[in-house]
This record gives sequence, C-alpha cells and structure tokens, in this order.
Amino acid sequence: MVSADRRLDQQTAGWVVRTIIEGVRSSAADVVVGESLSDRTLEAAPHRAAVIAVDPSEDDGVHRSTAAAAAAVAWVTAGSGCGLRDRLHLSTGSAAKVPLALVVVSDHAVDTAESRMLAGAQVVRAVPFSPTRRSERALRRLGRSLGSAAAAPHRMDGADRAVRRESAAAAAARRLRELLGADGVEEFQIRGGESMVVEFSNGERQSRPSPFLSDDELIGACRFLAAYAGERPQRFDELDPRLDTRIGDRWRLHAEAFVCSPPTLVLRSNLGGRRTLAELGLCSDQLADVLVEAIAGGVRANVVVAAAMGGGKTTLCQALLARVPPEERIDTIEDTPELRLREYGIHPNAYERLTRDANNDGVGKHSMADHVRDAKRANSSKLVVGEVRGEGTMALLDAMSSGLDGCIVTLHSPPGDGVMEKLTAYATSEGADEGLARRSIAIAVHLLVWMGRNHAGERVIADVTQITGTGTDGTIQTRCLWRLQPGERWATPVDQPVGRMADVYRSAAVTVHSPAAGAEAAPRRPALQLVGGDSSTADRNGAPQ
Repeated sequence: MVSADRRLDQQTAGWVVRTIIEGVRSSAADVVVGESLSDRTLEAAPHRAAVIAVDPSEDDGVHRSTAAAAAAVAWVTAGSGCGLRDRLHLSTGSAAKVPLALVVVSDHAVDTAESRMLAGAQVVRAVPFSPTRRSERALRRLGRSLGSAAAAPHRMDGADRAVRRESAAAAAARRLRELLGADGVEEFQIRGGESMVVEFSNGERQSRPSPFLSDDELIGACRFLAAYAGERPQRFDELDPRLDTRIGDRWRLHAEAFVCSPPTLVLRSNLGGRRTLAELGLCSDQLADVLVEAIAGGVRANVVVAAAMGGGKTTLCQALLARVPPEERIDTIEDTPELRLREYGIHPNAYERLTRDANNDGVGKHSMADHVRDAKRANSSKLVVGEVRGEGTMALLDAMSSGLDGCIVTLHSPPGDGVMEKLTAYATSEGADEGLARRSIAIAVHLLVWMGRNHAGERVIADVTQITGTGTDGTIQTRCLWRLQPGERWATPVDQPVGRMADVYRSAAVTVHSPAAGAEAAPRRPALQLVGGDSSTADRNGAPQ
C-alpha cells in the first residue's frame, strides 16, 4: 500500500508515489497497480504482486483496512509521521509485523532516527519537494525493497485471513457507495456478480455490469454493511438470510442470499422529505390541496395509500406529513424504518415505532397491534402505518374509528376496490369474519389513494376513491373522485365528494368541475358485498361519511 498525508500538496505526493511504484515494477515485472482492495485490475490477477495507491482524501477506515491487508506500507508526509503506525492500526497482533516505510518530504535536514521512532517505521527516507536524481534513485530503491516484500510468499494464519476478508468486504462496500451519488436514479437491482438494472425516476431502465465481481463478494459486502452500516449490528448468514438497512443519506438496502440464487441486493432511493408535493409533481395543485387538508388541515380524513412495489408510497407520505403542525404528535409504525420523519427533519414531534419478532427463546415480540395500543395510550395525534401486512389490522381500524383522523396506512395493492379487498383479507386473517372486517373498513377509512405511472412514465397519483359508507344491501359503497385518463399527466376529477370528503374540499377551498357534476352520477365501481351483514347494521352505517 502507498498513500500520503492529506496536507501534502497533490503534485508533490504524485511524483513521490509514482517514483516508488516505478521501483516496485523494476523488482516485480508483473506487478499490478490498483486504487483499492476491490479494484477489478487486482481481482483479475490474484496471484501477482500488487500496489494499492490509496487516495489521500479517503477516510481513515479505508487506509486502515487496506494497510491491514498489505505486505508492506509506504507513507508520504511533510511532517514527522508521529503515531502513524497506531493510526493505521499496525501496532498489535500480526499487523505489527507489517513493514512501514516513511517518506518525509522536506527541504530541511530530517532527523530520520527520531522520525523512525515517532512513526513506528522500519525505514525513513527524506527527499526534497522538487525531484532530484538522487532523491529519485532513493525512492526507486525503496520501491524495489517494498516490491520484494510484496512478491515474497506469505503464510497467513486464521486471523490474517479474517482481516483480509473483512478488508476486501469493506472495499467492496465502498464500491457500492460509489453508486449512491447518482442523480435521477430511483433503484439499483443487483444480481450477484452478473449484472445490474438501474431504474430512473422517469421510468427508464438500463442494464449494466454488476459492481461486484462475484456472488461471494456481494455477500461479503452485505455482511460488512450488516455489521457496521446500521444503528445496531445485524447478522447476514444462512440462519438470517435477509438484510434491511440504510446507507448514505437517502438509500434503503435490501439484500437476500443463501435462500435464493444468485444473491440479490436492491438499493432504493428515499428522498427523505426533501421535496414538496409540488416539487414531486405527483398531482395537480387542487388534488394536492385536498390531500394536505385531509392529513393536516381543519377537517381530516383517514387515508390508505396503495401502490405496486416501489410505487412511491413512502415519498408521498413524507411530503404530506411535512405539512402537519409541529406541535402534533405522530407515531409511525413500521417493520423497517423508512419514513424517518424526525431524522430527515420532516416533523419534530415524530415517534418511530418498529415491530420486532420473538427471539430464539420465543420472547420479545412486539407486533403492530402492540404498537397501536401503546400509541393510543400515549395520546398520539396521528398514526402512520407503513406496509400493513395482516397482524394488527383490526386494532388499527379500531383506532382509526375511535377519534383518530388524518391517519395514513400504506400497502401494496391494485387500485380502487382492490385496496379494500386487500384490507379485508388482512383483517380476516386475524380471525374476524368478513362482515365485521368490511364494516370496520367502511367506518375507519375515508379515502383510497393509488399511485401509478402516466403515459410519460412519471410516477403520479392515478386514482382517488372515497368510501361513502355501507348500503342497505350490506355493501361497501365507493365513489371514484379522481382518475388518471389516457394521455393526461395527472389525475382529473370525475365525480363530486359527499359527506366527510365534501367537508374536506370546502375546508381546503377546493371546487372541482367533474363530468358528473350537475348531471347523472358517474358509474360506480361494483360494490363489495357485506357478507353476514344485517339490515340494522346497514341502516346504522348507510349515511355517507
């Protein structure tokens, strides 16, 4: 490994490093040069001597992990190099045997013995800032000695091999982080060491080479991220083959291995409340005003946001919740933290609740239903449930029908009545009969919002449906208020609201002119049969919400 202090000017560090590498090449003709442990040039020649020239701007972790895997280290500095061996973590264990060469760049006399002691180096060379023949010869000799050390066979014990594996995994994870600065990208789908699909915000997809050289390298990088990237260490192995974590400031990572082939890693962008509804371009200003009023206004409604996987539910929820007054308490309930309202600066009075499975002894479980009950006892102003999947659905519907308005629930579902069918299935999976499940939905939920894409491939709100109550025949009545029409960028109004949603429109000062206004009502979707309902229940719930 060859590197330099950040304080040393780039031109000086450049000629010193290049001259050392020339010396290495003269001692090992087939030497390869790379910039990191995971450099593809090095991976293509695993049995050849290699020089890793680490950029001085890299953080200390990169320097330490590379030094730990090196046969010898050369460091260029304009100072004394005091404490360098300790800083590179080369003072203990087998790392203490790694030769450290210090090159001091100075136009004044250098006490090499003192520098050797302060830096913990075996060799110290002093060279002037401007190259001379003498200094270049000295650097080439140093390079030859380092090359000989790198080319010599090394016997590694178990600890050495573990360090090298961890260092390589860290370097592979660093290469993954190089993807995170991409603009206009919403998702990376990485298929082992084979290929990668990049999905852009405009819906375009491109196929590219995988950033990993092999399946094992992807798994190693995921293990490193599991151990160090999250708030607490996680496992990623045969017994726990899934990983969910966050890396960077806006990326969610999901990885799977051991139970699927090849292993897969998906990175999804999370804008983290950085954009308003207008900036996101999800809907017209009128529809945006209606949704903001329903969540944060004077007259509120409970909303279910549905979409296909990767449909933008989290981004929409963050934009809406950013409008909630700061003194109100918001409790978010998720399996994996995605909303992160407080962390992203979206809302200052947000409480992040995470479900938890039981441990190996069968204890410690905390379900969505547990969190719903706890949030009610804590007098929460609003519940936001990410990815409702079954358990706790009835407890959630009960809370939403007990005075909590402006709540948001997200799920994966087709539009319109498909959302209610999914909610019904989740509720009945807990043992509720279908009639009770449908009545609970009709009372608790006011608005169904479904996200899709328009003709240009842009992610937009494609369907907004109101639940108006239950009919005398035991059915849940719905009314489509907004729908994305062919060729349109955004959903347009197709019917007038009634009941609670009419109050929301008035409070938001929104007036729409739909095709059904003042004329025969627009055709309704097929109503959902309320199985097991009776006339008394229908009469009680028949009024529009």
